[in-house]
Amino acid sequence: MKAEDYLKKAYRSIYNNDFEQAISWFDQALAIEPDNADIHYRCSITCARSNRLDKAIANARLAFALMPAQEEYKLHFDRIQAKELTQLAKKRLDSSSSSSSQGSNSSSAIRLLKRAVQLDPLSVDSQVWLAIAYAETGQYVNALKALRDASSLPQDEAVATQLRELEQRIRKTMKT
Repeated sequence: MKAEDYLKKAYRSIYNNDFEQAISWFDQALAIEPDNADIHYRCSITCARSNRLDKAIANARLAFALMPAQEEYKLHFDRIQAKELTQLAKKRLDSSSSSSSQGSNSSSAIRLLKRAVQLDPLSVDSQVWLAIAYAETGQYVNALKALRDASSLPQDEAVATQLRELEQRIRKTMKT
């Protein structure tokens, strides 16, 4: 079989919402054409949608390395890296609330989240977690700025409501 045949099967699987099977087909296509940046890119997108972040990052990195001039590969790689940094920061914030190294974990989380926002300025998730990290370290002005930045991004009404509620809690905490 040719790589193109496996790609057709991958797209058929995606159409049928069978993302795991699609990833398997992409892997088989990549076994035939390991230097095909477009297949790595498409596989990465499917992996990211399936919450297989490690595999998504690896494929995005390869797509970008194989074709660094392709802007959409760079943007996708940046978005995936931002998602990874945000997840890592969340873990640090979670562990800081239950450990004695709260300050260093929160500061580390802030650095990770600032980098995530730099990589993907349209990530509401990264902005909100940055606001939370700032609030946990008592940097309320920065927290409110991050929330305003998140509020200015496209989002659904439920997220907008949550952002307003979080802003109210931070403002209330500032006054106490």
